[in-house]
Amino acid sequence: MIIEVYRGFGSRPGMPIIEPLLSDDALIQRGIAEMDANAHAFNRVDMGVVFRPGLQLGQMIEASDPSSVTPYRAKITGISISVTEALIETNLTLEQPR
Repeated sequence: MIIEVYRGFGSRPGMPIIEPLLSDDALIQRGIAEMDANAHAFNRVDMGVVFRPGLQLGQMIEASDPSSVTPYRAKITGISISVTEALIETNLTLEQPR
């Protein structure tokens, strides 16, 4: 089975999903997940933050940009923590809807 993927209003075609070993139901669920994940264009934002335990991939957070007055919501898609003798640095990769 092949599922054709179109994003946005059908103007951005995506790679077709081809999985011969999955059942039809599994393919349909995967297709729905792919469409949901890619339905909207996102801005990728890299942000350094003060170390906070408990941040998780996929978590929705509220962030603020110094160039904007209002905060925005974004999903955490990457977390990196570096530790030296002097400090702990946390960098987040966020997906912000456009």
